[in-house]
Amino acid sequence: MGLLQEFMKINKVWPSRSLKLPYTSLTKLEMFELGYFAASEVPHRCFSIKLNPGNDHLKDVALLYNSSTKQFVSILTHEEGLVITLFESSEDNLANHLVELEAKIKKSMSQLVEKPTDLRDQIIKCILVERKLDEAMHLSLSNEVSRRVYFAIGETRERAALIPIFQNSKGADLVQLALHKWMDMALNLPQDSQFPPEKTKGLVKNFLQIKKWLIELISNQLAGISTLKQETTVE
Repeated sequence: MGLLQEFMKINKVWPSRSLKLPYTSLTKLEMFELGYFAASEVPHRCFSIKLNPGNDHLKDVALLYNSSTKQFVSILTHEEGLVITLFESSEDNLANHLVELEAKIKKSMSQLVEKPTDLRDQIIKCILVERKLDEAMHLSLSNEVSRRVYFAIGETRERAALIPIFQNSKGADLVQLALHKWMDMALNLPQDSQFPPEKTKGLVKNFLQIKKWLIELISNQLAGISTLKQETTVE
C-alpha cells in the first residue's frame, strides 16, 4: 500500500489535531512554505503535494510522513488561514507535538516578516529547494522510472543555483557536486526503467544529509546568522 492510500485510510480514524494560522502580511505562498519548513523535519517524507497555478495559492496542499514517529502531516492553505493537521496513531504526544510545531512556525513567521523583500524571497526559494529534495527522495523510494528521478534532481540543482544565499553558503559547493553526481548517475540509467533499488539507499542517505544542511541554512538565515563561505586572504 502506498503512503497516499495509507493516509486516505487512516485520516478519519487516527487521532488528529489541527493548527490554524490566520493570514498576515505574509503571502499565502510564504505561509505555505513556512508551514512546510516547520513541519518537515529531516526524516519527514513528502508523498503528495499540489500547488495551484496563479498567485492566489488557495487550497495548496502537502502531505508528509515521518516513518520513525509514524506521524502524518497535512498542510493546507484554507480560505481563513494556513491549516496544519497532525495525525498520530496515539494521542499520547499529539498535543505536545502540535504545541512545538505552533511555536516553530510562529517564530519563523515573525523572523521572515522582518527581512528585506529580496532576502524573504531567497529564503522561501530555499524551502522550495527543500521540497524538491524531498520529491527526488520520494520518487526513488516509490520505484519510479529513472527519468522522473533525474528531472527531480535536475530541478533541485537548477533552482538552488539561482539562489545567492544558497550558492554563497558554506558547504554549497559540495552540495552542488553531490547533486551533479546523482544527476549524471540517473542520466546514464535506462530512462524508462525503474530507478534501481540498490541506488536508492545511497541517494536517500546523501539527500538527507543535504536536507539537514539546508534546514540549518534556512534556520540561520531566518535568525539573522551568517552562512557565508569564509573568505581566504593572501598576504
